[in-house]
Amino acid sequence: MNEGYYKVAFSFLTLLIKMTKQIEQALKQQNFDLATALYLEWYESSPLDFKIEGSQPSRVKATHIANAANLARRAGFNELQFVKDISLRLGEMVKVLFGLAQPSFSNPLQRPSFIYIPELTSKPFYDIQECEGLKSWIQRLQPFKDELLDIGKVSKSKYVEEFENLPNLEEWNKLRDEWLSTHLIKGGEHSEVFKSLSEPLREVLERAPLAHCPPHAPEMFVSVLEPGAYIPPHYGISNCKLTVHIPLKVTKHASLKAGDEIFKWENEQSAMIFDDSFLHSAKNESDEVRIVLIFDIWHPDLSSLEKEGLAKFMTKFAVWNNGVGKLANLDTQLRRK
Repeated sequence: MNEGYYKVAFSFLTLLIKMTKQIEQALKQQNFDLATALYLEWYESSPLDFKIEGSQPSRVKATHIANAANLARRAGFNELQFVKDISLRLGEMVKVLFGLAQPSFSNPLQRPSFIYIPELTSKPFYDIQECEGLKSWIQRLQPFKDELLDIGKVSKSKYVEEFENLPNLEEWNKLRDEWLSTHLIKGGEHSEVFKSLSEPLREVLERAPLAHCPPHAPEMFVSVLEPGAYIPPHYGISNCKLTVHIPLKVTKHASLKAGDEIFKWENEQSAMIFDDSFLHSAKNESDEVRIVLIFDIWHPDLSSLEKEGLAKFMTKFAVWNNGVGKLANLDTQLRRK
């Protein structure tokens, strides 16, 4: 190895020693915010220092990994617990999210992968009358369903690619070519397809009773399930919202199961509303495509203040998650050892 390599290695080692001393000093002074920021700086400059491969890690390395993760979760909890002043159940939501309390699910088939709000009505399906403003909005949408159907007929995007941590299983891989979509709204932003719609339809869609959780939502898309397609059982991310399916082209052979209940389409139905935090799956046993418009609405039990608080929560969570939140799960490696 040349002299330049040793100079770089020595420089990095010097920086590492300086960084650990600064962290130790910050911890002694109980300046946890500074210690957290230093751990993030260290992690972003050398992520392999926080990765465990093969044998048992050294005591020093394990300590730093545990410290970084605990400090990151502490920072997240402190940043997000403001919602406890809005309602007790939102306060409990944050405790569960950061592992300070265990979730008390009302139904064993309900397991949201992200956040769970206790004391909300817990059932797989909802009637349209239970969702304020939804019925009248769907009535305004009716004249434009053919325009939306035309979008479905040319949809080509593979919707399963929207999933994070998709299981590498044959049934999910097969679904890549059988579940297609076209987004109209994504991350709260209007797509180019949305902008190409007729002005009257755009005006109706802009007044949809969507759940606004920036930067991830609202989302609205046309979903196409090919003949014979099957969406395997999975959980949604939260029970703070309900998912609405508006039929554009359906048959009684297209169904969705949530929890222990099964919904089958009938011609007179104007919408299907379900809680996707329940284990759910869908199938199209027809020889024709199933095309629906999908979007999320707030859970009807939430107050206006809770909705506003959740929108602010999601924004702050995204900032934390893209920053020190990167450290929050590092210690899962230690629990696997």
